[in-house]
Amino acid sequence: MSLLSVKDLTVRFGGITALDQVSLELNRGEILGLIGPNGAGKTTLFNCISGVLQPDQGRIRYQGKSLRWLKPHQRAQRGIARTFQNLQLWGTMTVLDNVKVPIDALGKRSLVVDALGLPFATYAEKAANERARAILHVLGLLDHEDRLAGDLPVGIQRRVELARALAMRPQLLLLDEPAAGLDAAETEGLADLLTRIRERFKVSMLLVDHDMSLVMRACDYIYVLDFGKLLAAGRPEAIREDPKVIAAYLGEASAELPGAPEEEAVVVAKTAAQPTTPVFRLPDRPLLEVSGLAAGYGHLEVVRDVNLRISTGEVVACIGANGAGKTTTLRALSGVIRPRGGRVIFEGADITHDRPEAIVRLGLVHIPQGRGLFPKLSVEETLRLASYSGADGENLEPAFQLFPKLRDRRRQVVGTLSGGEQQMVAMARAILARPKLVLLDEMSQGLAPAIVQELFRLLDEFRNRGVAVLLVEQFVDSALAVADRAYVFEQGTVVHEASAKELRRDKGLIASSYLGSAPEPPAAAAHAGGNGHNGHTPLPAELMEDLMLKLPASMLRSLQEKSAREGRPAQALVLELLEERRS
Repeated sequence: MSLLSVKDLTVRFGGITALDQVSLELNRGEILGLIGPNGAGKTTLFNCISGVLQPDQGRIRYQGKSLRWLKPHQRAQRGIARTFQNLQLWGTMTVLDNVKVPIDALGKRSLVVDALGLPFATYAEKAANERARAILHVLGLLDHEDRLAGDLPVGIQRRVELARALAMRPQLLLLDEPAAGLDAAETEGLADLLTRIRERFKVSMLLVDHDMSLVMRACDYIYVLDFGKLLAAGRPEAIREDPKVIAAYLGEASAELPGAPEEEAVVVAKTAAQPTTPVFRLPDRPLLEVSGLAAGYGHLEVVRDVNLRISTGEVVACIGANGAGKTTTLRALSGVIRPRGGRVIFEGADITHDRPEAIVRLGLVHIPQGRGLFPKLSVEETLRLASYSGADGENLEPAFQLFPKLRDRRRQVVGTLSGGEQQMVAMARAILARPKLVLLDEMSQGLAPAIVQELFRLLDEFRNRGVAVLLVEQFVDSALAVADRAYVFEQGTVVHEASAKELRRDKGLIASSYLGSAPEPPAAAAHAGGNGHNGHTPLPAELMEDLMLKLPASMLRSLQEKSAREGRPAQALVLELLEERRS
């Protein structure tokens, strides 16, 4: 049996199906990756396994026993530990004390025993110190044991959180975005560290992360989710080359998912290349110039040394994997968050530290991810809000000319509109603010492909009016079809700049930025592992126990793959292997 088995898991939120009969198997000794584009259902599945959510259907079994009704702390007591995307350390405690907390929680000490100073308490305190310091030593943190956790850089805090999870003596470690906020060197070091932890502590891992360089380097096997369904499963090198996975990440049409026909993408590209009215440019002085931009949240630095420039009437796309820093860059440019470094020059004026309302009045408008609308206001009331940015709030005709459908919906409450209509309202409000530059974040989120293509065509109308657009978009192929240029983001910085036409031809460059580089297939490791698979009739208990102790996870996964290809039970293949060894 597998260490962790998820079978036909289904989760619904109202009328939305977040997970649709998803199944996966994690073998003892494996580092298993769980990836997928935004909204794929990764977090929902992760929360079901850790006990934060209860599924509507399906089962989750850990070490052969159901987790269905166990609360999160009971799952922790059974050997399932978790780290969090947002750091959850006690910032005012030392690194050593952070790691000792779970050790003390699993012990039998009490406040009375500690207050009386009994020998047992003294021994337990000494043992907790020794175990905590041993874990810190393995993770290279011993030099920081007396420092406050809140004073450490993000990269070190991530390791402290790993150390605290390991202090619980887990057999399964759930890692939620452990590379968030790390630079390329730190991410590479984290991949090596996870492998070392697996070997030293004999722990299996389920890794959810948007950083494909980490996933491809660290994981033995990967499951890919998209729209709540299992899209693909395989080894890293196979996943990286899978057309369905590339389509899911880059927004191209695939057999499983609805998508815009290639003809539509070509039409958009031709329209973008041949606007009907002149496009105004300022070649000598760009409309927006960003140099050395750094920004983040709390102690977390998300983007660093970002450099980009945009001319009047130009459509520029920002592309890259989730978590690469694209949205944070837009928020820093519009003043929603305060940049930590660098300069933002708009029309020759330094707006680096200006407030958002002042930036809007200069002509830089931000349409955020999620659209940023007031659901209880009518369409007309929402559009009149543009008057607060200095526009004429009485003249809504420019918005209705661009979006005729909104004229018929002007009295309707925004919250009752479809997703596509709400996006039209957000874009119409931006037009009424008479912008010179629009920052557009994930315009297509949650919309049907046909609606998405129509919205992309409207970006050409922005260009024709001399309005520049900086676009962050998950449908990469469609974004590049309408854009003039594009910046490729990786791990919080710009790693490549090129014309959109060039990037559309170079699929390998785009795929590598989203899916990382495929590592060489790993040799069979010496870590312990072994279990059955896919619901076949189990082997005898004695043989199964022996396999769990001796069969490497990489070998077991190979047997499972062969079983799926040949349609034979994995147990039959194991018996054949034993017969070969005996002969």
